[in-house]
Amino acid sequence: MRVKARFTGILRHYAGVKEEDFELPDGAKVADLMLRVGRQFGPRLPKNMWDAAEEAFHPLIKATRRGTPIAEDDEVLNDGDEIYIISRMAGG
Repeated sequence: MRVKARFTGILRHYAGVKEEDFELPDGAKVADLMLRVGRQFGPRLPKNMWDAAEEAFHPLIKATRRGTPIAEDDEVLNDGDEIYIISRMAGG
């Protein structure tokens, strides 16, 4: 399935792109997408946003769907989903 990650605020600045499409297996979860995003864009992020050794984002970097609250790591994604990657580290 194909899922679009959209970067907002300071994350867009560091990623250098507004959005990126990811091909994921059926049944993939938000955590799977976040790991792929981190592996691809983590080297561009400050160390306080992405921990390369742990392969984890800072707890205040979250995924959300438009018009919905923060997505949980175990939520299953659907083909065509647009997931917004947001940073709540600096109020946005």
